[in-house]
Amino acid sequence: MNIIFIIKIDIHKLESDLKKLSSWKDWDRIQKEIFHSDEWPETSIDRLEEDLERPVQIIEGCEWESTTASYDVSPEIMHLYEKTRQKVFSILEPEADEENKQHLELYGKRCIYCRIWTRDFSKQKCPKCGNELLEFPLNEWD
Repeated sequence: MNIIFIIKIDIHKLESDLKKLSSWKDWDRIQKEIFHSDEWPETSIDRLEEDLERPVQIIEGCEWESTTASYDVSPEIMHLYEKTRQKVFSILEPEADEENKQHLELYGKRCIYCRIWTRDFSKQKCPKCGNELLEFPLNEWD
């Protein structure tokens, strides 16, 4: 039986804390206090292997490869966490963020919900579930 760790996120506190964000120390605190990331259970080895053994799919003319998550939390929490993490990077490292935006070939897009990713950076929504796709650094999987 697969039990997913579920937490409730105080979105108003998260938004308020992000407006005051000024250091990586602030982000560390947000991760612990709002996301409770230090409590997240790891995904089982069986699940990791199962995810990564899924074949490449062609959907809407694009190759979608499988991906997985190291932590066993709800996709809603993981999506919010990853989206927030990207926002934090853009706030705390604006020059590096701007440089990254000049090299879109280094990024793909991924769906946290379906655990798939594509090199086609132009995609905005997942073709399977319709959720927002997030940037995915390709150096993590190449």
